[in-house]
This record gives sequence, structure tokens and C-alpha cells, in this order.
Amino acid sequence: MADLKTLLKDARKLIDDGNFKEAQECCKNILRADKQNYFGLVLFGKSLQDSDQAPLAYQKAITSKREHPLAWQGLAQFYERKTDDVSKQKLFSIFNEMLYLQMEEEKTQEIISKIGQLGVTLKSRKAIHFLAGYITKEQNEKLKKLAETQVLQLLKVDTPCNQEDLPIILDILGKLYADEPSDSLELLQCKVVLQKSDTESSLQDLFKLVFFPKKAVLKEFVCQWFCKKYVENMTFNGFDVEKWEKITEGIESSKHASLLHSMVLYDKGSYLEAYKLCVPLINYNEADVIEATFIIRCTMMLKKWPVMQKLATNFITKVKEEKFALQLRIFLFYSLVKQEKWKQAIANAKLIPLNALNTEEQACLAECYIENDESANHIMENLKTTKYHKQLEALSFLKQEKYDEVVSLLQQPSDNALYNFYLGKAFWELKQFNNCLIHLLKAAKLNSDHANTFLYLGYFYCDQKNDLSKAKKCYEKAYSLNNTDVDIVKRLSGIYIKLQQSELNFELLTTFVKNVTTVEPWIYFRLGLQNLNQRDWESAIVNFRYVIKDNKNDAVAFECLADAYYSRGSYTSALRAYNKVMSLDPSKATYCMTKIGYIHSLLTNYQEAITTFENVIKMNPPSHLALKGIAETWIRVAKKKLEAKMFGSARSCAQYAINYILEAIKIQNKFLCFWKLLADTLVFITKLPDQYAHVLIPHLSNDSVSEPVRKSKCEIISQAIACYSYIAKQKQLEASYELAYTYFLYYQETKEVINGQIAFNLASICVKEKPNSWRNFNLLGKICLVLNKYEQAQHCFIKALMVTKKLSAAKVWCNLGSLYIKLKLYKLANYCFWRGQSTLPSYPLSWIGQAIIAEAIREEEAMDLFRHASRLGFHPESALGYADWVCRTMNKYSNTKDLESKYAIEGLYAIPYAMDLMEWFTNFEPNNACANNILGVLQEKVGLLKPAIKSFEKAFKYSEDKQKSIILLNIGRILLRLEKYDEAVKIFQAIPEASFNSTVGLALALFKKGLYEESYAAYDTALHWLCSDEHEKSELFVAMAGIIYMFKGHNDAKTMLFQSIQASQSKPSPYSLLAICSLGITHSEQSISKLAMSELRKYEKDTEFVYDIGFLRSYYFVCEDDVDQGISLLSETVLDYPGNGLLWFCLAQYCLRAKNTNAKAASSCARKALCSGHFSNINLVNVYATASIAEYIAGNAAEALRFAKMGLHLYPNQAEIWAALLFSLMSNKNWIDKSWLLAAAGHMRRHLSISRPLSRWVSLVEKKLINA
Repeated sequence: MADLKTLLKDARKLIDDGNFKEAQECCKNILRADKQNYFGLVLFGKSLQDSDQAPLAYQKAITSKREHPLAWQGLAQFYERKTDDVSKQKLFSIFNEMLYLQMEEEKTQEIISKIGQLGVTLKSRKAIHFLAGYITKEQNEKLKKLAETQVLQLLKVDTPCNQEDLPIILDILGKLYADEPSDSLELLQCKVVLQKSDTESSLQDLFKLVFFPKKAVLKEFVCQWFCKKYVENMTFNGFDVEKWEKITEGIESSKHASLLHSMVLYDKGSYLEAYKLCVPLINYNEADVIEATFIIRCTMMLKKWPVMQKLATNFITKVKEEKFALQLRIFLFYSLVKQEKWKQAIANAKLIPLNALNTEEQACLAECYIENDESANHIMENLKTTKYHKQLEALSFLKQEKYDEVVSLLQQPSDNALYNFYLGKAFWELKQFNNCLIHLLKAAKLNSDHANTFLYLGYFYCDQKNDLSKAKKCYEKAYSLNNTDVDIVKRLSGIYIKLQQSELNFELLTTFVKNVTTVEPWIYFRLGLQNLNQRDWESAIVNFRYVIKDNKNDAVAFECLADAYYSRGSYTSALRAYNKVMSLDPSKATYCMTKIGYIHSLLTNYQEAITTFENVIKMNPPSHLALKGIAETWIRVAKKKLEAKMFGSARSCAQYAINYILEAIKIQNKFLCFWKLLADTLVFITKLPDQYAHVLIPHLSNDSVSEPVRKSKCEIISQAIACYSYIAKQKQLEASYELAYTYFLYYQETKEVINGQIAFNLASICVKEKPNSWRNFNLLGKICLVLNKYEQAQHCFIKALMVTKKLSAAKVWCNLGSLYIKLKLYKLANYCFWRGQSTLPSYPLSWIGQAIIAEAIREEEAMDLFRHASRLGFHPESALGYADWVCRTMNKYSNTKDLESKYAIEGLYAIPYAMDLMEWFTNFEPNNACANNILGVLQEKVGLLKPAIKSFEKAFKYSEDKQKSIILLNIGRILLRLEKYDEAVKIFQAIPEASFNSTVGLALALFKKGLYEESYAAYDTALHWLCSDEHEKSELFVAMAGIIYMFKGHNDAKTMLFQSIQASQSKPSPYSLLAICSLGITHSEQSISKLAMSELRKYEKDTEFVYDIGFLRSYYFVCEDDVDQGISLLSETVLDYPGNGLLWFCLAQYCLRAKNTNAKAASSCARKALCSGHFSNINLVNVYATASIAEYIAGNAAEALRFAKMGLHLYPNQAEIWAALLFSLMSNKNWIDKSWLLAAAGHMRRHLSISRPLSRWVSLVEKKLINA
């Protein structure tokens, strides 16, 4: 005994020291002495460490003393050091035995914890089983509590339970929940209950739980559990889920409840509804096994192979579990096979172990190799005993074109659908069509889900029987079975095209494009053509671009793309495309150039368009499209010319258009578009002024075209009526809008009632035929208006408003307003025009209507309204109205100096604008006396005196007798300004009724002519017989005083001037005061001049007399040889009125006359006068001359010459500027051409009006030049 104890101590020490081999020898010695020695066996097991013999030693020790824990601990430690699952599984039984050994409580707690940890790691049901058994037997509450905690942890990681343990676990969970209720415990109870083998029983137990019916989270979990169970086997195993509606009660819209509903539909065979329901539920960013597997199964059942491919590919990139990744690869492989993507399928299959594929999938792989012309023998060996071997062999013969071998192989009658299909295909290739049909029909009967069978049946009915209806049904069946096969889609599309079922064809192709990843060009091409027919230009462009992307030399695709661009309005892109077509296929040049011509025309490149069309006509003379295009282009040019008021050019362009249209009609007179174009062009010409409204056109008939003759406006309208009538006859119409409108124009031109009645009848027919066309009602209303059928006109306009579009409503509102103006219902008219303005503010007639109303009620806003209307677009009414108001406002402004009127005339450039309007107006109505008279007044205002004379003469020619006197007055006034005094006298004397203005005009003309006595007599007549206003009398006395001064002297003139003052005692005329002051200064009568000057102070702030008063005040001192004082006084006036050019000019003259000539100051003042002179009435000739002389005196010869040249270019007929030029050149050393100077002096003397002092100076210059 003593020896054994020693040996045990030695063995233990050796093990502690790590000498395991010596310890083994020691233990062996112990066991030799006592084979059942417990401690020797335990120590021997320890010394063996991880050897496979160690467990045997421990087990022997346990056998000898089972209740002793030491061997159990050693055995547990041995297996704990192992990492394999088998060793860890053995630990469960070991730990279970140890639980029931007599050990310290801490050791037992450790074992319980280890069982729990090991169970969590392995998710083994053994852990729960052993702990549950221990809990039922153990009395120690502390240990039971610990075991329950471990069970709870195991349940939380979804560790499964044995069926016999479920009541125990539920009891444990129930007690825990009773002590401390929580959501997690509720969920764990549900999980445990659902582990029962009887699903219906488990659901009953669930609803017995108090908390379950109220918890949506728990119901959601149950739905998720059902989904998982279904996906595992793709069946509910006979369980009727729909009976348990309470499961989804309250959570119908939740994710898993909806997914479960989708699975129920799938289980019933409603695959499409199931798919539609689950699509929005799936999380495509995570590879959830339940969701991914189910949606892929749905696509598989629906044969949506491209979608199945996309889904499998997507989930493969996100999957984490290798097992599920393998299943996804199998799904991907299967989808590729069904899409006949053999190479991709083979590449994907290489990632899948062959033993992971079932027999059908291996057959699919073999089919891939055969279809890809690769060897499939290694797979065929595995399939020798299966039904797939023979059909794969037949497929191999078909690929090798060994059709007889196929027939030999499959000649025995069989009910295998694929055998019959392969036989039918072989007979098709062998041209044995009857046998082919028999086997194909049998194959279709045996398997109605094989797409290629119906494809070949379609081949037979289409190519052999030409039975398109049956072929269509076969192709449609094939497509329903396989909607990704290109051949099927191409054949079915072709049938749809032949049967002209474009909508079905479009739907087919668009659906196919959505279902596949790669699309062949022909599909895009057919879609593009369909888009062109549907006028969907954007889609057509996209599709044709795809075609061109595949083949950049496809001329037809480029041509279609160009047409799509053209139709969409992308003309620049269309232009490039048509040029590309011509470069690829020169035979298409005629069509492309024609289209290019149209594009240039639409882009307003009219010259290029015309040139292009002419080239096309040279290449292909009978080209109707080119003739039509060039005619339309000329019409567009004509309309542009009309907008620019180039009426003659517009008529010429329209004539060119007519010539080309007639040429097209000569070639083929059946095309109604040319007759329509001809009629439209003729109507366009009638809108030109009368002098341009003519055309050269032959007499037209259906059979021939005669020589062209000149036709007037009425004949043109008649010809247009003939064209529209021919069109209506060919279209079998009783009337047309254009025909009615043209008859209306004819009535307006001829004023014949019969034409108006015809227009009325035709418009009435149009209204009956097209009651929803606003144009018809509007035209009928206009006709009724001119025929004085006001009630009918009102009805028609209101009906037109009810059916019109918004932009067209403005015209109708204006017509209705015109009717109310004619009836003098101004409020209603104003409302109509206001509605027209709000509908289309840019429509000028709305503003014209309001202007006419304003004019009728004497509102001054009429001028603004007429001006605005004229700027929106020319119209005779607005042109005449605005010009009339300009003349009124000018008269008001000249009398009152109103600032608003000044801005309306000068600030808005009213006079030149009104002149332009009246020029255009008189082009349309040259016989309008009022318009010509207004034009003459405006021309006179801007100084165009000779054109004004012509305008007044036209006005006189076409005016009525009562208006002739006013026009003669205007003519006489212009003649006076033109210094044609003899003619002026005759004109004034020709006025039938004597008036104040005519008599005064005659007097002035006689005075200018030098007939002073006659002039005085005329003034005297006006004074005593025709004048009643005291201011007019006062001014007449001034005029008479001027005449008396010339032939009787200043005393009599002075007396007459005092009479002028007496005639206007309230406020003496400034002209009489200026005249008295001038007499006083001239004849040195200072008292008179001072008295007059004091009275003139009343007019110092009147800009009209600023210069006269300032000049007289300063000139008084100049006459006294005190020029400096004169300069000082005049400078004060200049400071007050710096914008008066005459004051600056006078100041420049004074500076030159001063004793110390200040030439620089004179030049500066002359420059100021030039700047101001452009904005006031001042004779710039003298200003330029003064500036030139001042610069010369100041020593700046170059500037002197520059001013002289500027003045000469502006006023070549004025002697003063010629004198300034000679003065600046005479002393110029660089100027040596004296002959030119002599010629210039001679020109002044012979051709210019020259004063005596200037004539003497010119003579001196000539002598100096001759003698030099």
C-alpha cells in the first residue's frame, strides 16, 4: 500500500512538472499492481494528455467509481481541449452525468454554465434537454434558477427543443413571465409553442396565451415563421393557413403578413398575383433566404427568366451563407439555360459542384454543352440510365445536322413530347412537311408548354400554308411560353406587320425590350418605325440611335432618324443626318436634298432653301415635293416682305411661288395641295396695296394651263374662288371655310349683294357641317355684321366663344366688340375688348377697339391706345387714329406748351413714327384725302416740304369740295416756306371762301414777293373784316408796321406799333414790344427802347422769347461800342438758359467783335451752339462758319478746316460755309491748288445766293489769288 501511495505521489509530481512520459511509466507500474486503481487510471489519463488513449483511461476509472467526480472532470477537460463538433457533442452527456454527482455547489454552477455556453455555441437541443431534466429533479433553488437562466439564453439564440421537453420549457417560461412579464419572454413562448410537431395544435396553444391576440409583433413573428417553413419545402404540408385568419388580424398590411398571403396564392397556383404582391415586399439590398428564394421561385413559375437572372445575380453579390450562395448559383444557371445563353450558363455551372445538381439540372448542363458545340460525354455518362440520355443524343444529332440519325433514333412511336418535337424539327429540315406537321401536332398535344413546338408550327403555317391567322396563333402561344426568345418575337412581329396590327406589334416589342437585357438592332428599328407612325418623335429618335450605334453605316436607319428629327423640330440635327444619308447612299440624294430644302426654309435660310430646291428640280424635274417646297419658301419670303412693308418685293415673291405651283399643276393636276397652295397665294396677293394687287396667271382648267395674263384684284379673288371650288368638288364637299371666306373678300371688294349672300350661305353650311369649329361661327358672324344682320352676328360670335380655344378667343371678342361699337353699346364693347386683351395681350385689334371707344367719349387715352396697337402690328385703323391724334397733340402743344404733350410728341418720337404709319396707310388707300393731308402735315413738321406738297396735292385731288379750302391753305403755307411766292399767291387767291388764315397767308406771300402795298391791303382786309380776336389784331398791326417801315419810315411804323399795343391792352403782344425796342435801338430813341424793354420783362421766362430779349438787351450796348457789357449781359442770360443755341451763337459773335478778340471763347461758344442746335430751331450754317473762323483766329487751322468741311457736307448750298472754307484754306501752306479755290469762289458767285458784303469779300479773294 505504501508503495502505491508513493507511486501516486511521484506520478502526480511528474505530471505537475510536465514529465508526462515518466509519469506514464509510473502510472503503468501502479496499474500493474492494481488494474482498477481509480487514481492511477485518472493520473494515467492526465499523463496521456490529448492522446486518443486518454478517454479510455478516464472511462475505466469512471467504471470503477462512477460517483467520484475526478475522472469525469478529466474526461470533460480532454474533450474541452478538442475543437471538433463531435468532441463537443460528447461533452453534453459528460456534463449531464456530472450534474448529479456529489460536488461543491460552485462546481455544479460551473457545469450548468458550461452546458449553457456549449448549447449556445452548437445550438444543440441536447443542452436544453439536459437542463430541463435537471430542473425537474433538482431541489436547490439557486441551482434551478441558474439552469433556468441558461435555458433562457439557449432559447434566445433559437436553440431547438425536443418535443418531450416542450411542456417543461413552457412551464419554466410561464413562471418567469408570471414573475417578471416582458416582450422577450412572450416572444420566446411563441417560439417554443411553434416547435410542436402539430401545427394546428401549436396555433391553438398560441391563442390560449393571454397576451398573444393583442400583440402585433408576435403575430408578425408567426407569419414570418410560416413563410420560413413554406420556403423550406415550398408547401404548407396540407395545413390550411387561410382558416387561421386570426393570425393576420390587425397586421394585414405588414410585410410578413403580406408575404404569407403571397405564398398562399403561390400555393394555389396563382403565380402572377403572388409575384405582384411580393415584389414591393422584398428587400433587394439584402440576401434574405426567405424573401430571395420565394421571389425567384415566383419568376421561375412565371417563366420570367431575365428577371430571375437579374434577381439571382443581385442576391449572389449580397449573400453571406455559402449554402444559400450555392442555391442562388443554381437558380442563375437555370435561368440562363432557359434563355438559351449557353456560354454564360456553362461559365456559371463551373462554380457549382456537379453533385449539387439534380438529374434535370445535369441534363440542362449537357444541353448547354451540346448547343455550344462542346463535348458533354462526362455528363452523359451520369445520365445513361435516365430518360434524358436519348433526347440529348437526338439533340446532338440535330446540332450536327444528322437528321436521318435523329429519325432512326426516335422512329419508334413514343408519347414523349420532346421526341416528337425533335422528329418534327428533323422532318422540317428534310423538307418532309407532312411528317413534320404530324409530329409537331403530337408534340403540342403531349406538351402544350413547349415554346419551340409552336414556333415550328408557326413556321409551317406561315411558310408552307400561308395561313397567317393560324401562324399568328402559334407564334402567340410560343411567345406566351417563352417571351425572351428573339426568333419567336421576330416571327410574331413580322406576322403583326403583315396583318397591319401595329398596336399589337408595338406592345410586343416594347414588352420584349423590358424583359431582356440585350436587344437586337432590328427590334429598335421596328420600334422606331412604329414610333414614327404614332408621332412619338422622342422615342423614335432614341430607338434609331440604338440601331445606328450598332451599325454606323446603316443608311436607312440614318434616314429614319433624320425624319424623326425633322418631325420633332430638331432641324439642325436633321440636317446633319440627311447629309450623312447622302454620303452613305447617293441614290437617296433627291429625297434628302428636298428635306434639306424644307429645313432651310423652316430655319428662314430662304436663299439656301431656294437654291437647294432648284438643284433638286434640275436633278428630278417632276419632283412634286421640291416644287411644293420652293413654292412654300417663296410664300414665306413674301410674308416676310409684307411684314417689312416691302410690298412690291412681296408681290414678286408671291409671283415666283405661283409660277412653281403652276409648273407642278402642269405635271400633275390631281394633287389638291397645289390647288390649295395656289388659292392661298392668290388670297395673299389681294392683301397687298391695290397698286401691287395683280398677278400674271393663265386661265386654269382641269385639263390644261393656258398662257399667263395679268389679272386685277377682283379677277384674282375670282380665280381663288375657282381653286377652292375645285378642291371642294374633289372632296365632295358642299362648302369649305376657305371658299366662304374668299366669297366674303369678293363681296368686300365688289360690294355686290349676291356675293355677300353666297358667302352667307356657304358659311351657314360650314357651321352645320362643323358646329364645333369656332372659325365657321366667327366667319358667319363677320358676314352677318357687314350685311347688317346684327342679331345673327351676335349669336354667331357668342357660339364661336363657346367652342373656341383660348388663343383664338381674342379675335372673336374683338369682332363682338366691333358689333357693339357699331350699335353704340360702348360698355359692352369695352368689356369685349378687355376680354380680348386679357386673353391675348399682343392682339392689336383689342387695343384699337378700346381706342375707338375712348375717341368716341373724348378720352385723351385714345392716343396712347392707338400708339400701343400700332406697335403691336400695323392696322389701317390704328395708323390713321394715331396720326390724327399726333396732329391734334402737336396743335395743343404749340398753343399751351403742355409738358405731357411735349413728351408724347418729342419723347416718344411720335412724328416720324406717325409718318411711317401714314406712308403704309396710303399704300393701301392712296385715294384717302384725310390720310394724305395728315401725311403732308407731318412731313411739313419735320421739314420734308417737297414731299409734303405732293401729299397735299393728292389730298386735294381726292377730297370733297368742303375740304379743299383747308388743303389749299396747307399747300400755300408750304409754297411760302419753299419761297415759291408766285405760286403761293395763286393758291391763296384760289381759295373759294375768304378766311383769316387765307387772307393772312396771301398777305405774307405778297409781302415776300415785294408787293408791299398789295400785302398791306390784304392785311388791312384781314384786320377789319376777318379778325375778331384782340391778340390777332395786335399781331396784324405789327406785320403792317413792318410794311410801313419799309416804304414810309420809322415814325409811321412806330405809330402803327402803338396801335398794336392799344389793340391788346390786357397784355401787349411781345412781337409789338420787340419791334418798338428794335426801332428804339436802331434809331437811338433810348426812352422808347427802355420802355419796351421794361414791358418785355413779363416775357423773360418764356423760352420762345428768351433769345430775342437777351439779344436786344445786349445789343443796345454793342451799338454803343460797349461790347464787353453786351457780353456780360448776354452771359447772364446764357447762364439761365444754357440749352438755347441761339444765345451761345450770339455770344460767339460778340466774342469775335470784342476789342480784345477772344477767339478761343468764341470757338467754345460756337461748339456749345452746335451741341444745342441739334435740339432747337437754329441755322447751323452760320454756327459752323463762326466756329471755323473762331478756330482759325485762335490759331487752330486744322480745327477750322474740320468745322468748315463738316458744315459744307451738311449744307453744300449755303454761301457762308463756302466762305468759311475759303478763309481756312487761303492761309494753309499745305494747300497749293489755287485753281480749286478760284473755282470755289466762282461757284459761290454763280450758283449760290450771296449777300453783297460777302460778294465783295469773294471778289477780293479772287483778286488776291490771281495776283499771287
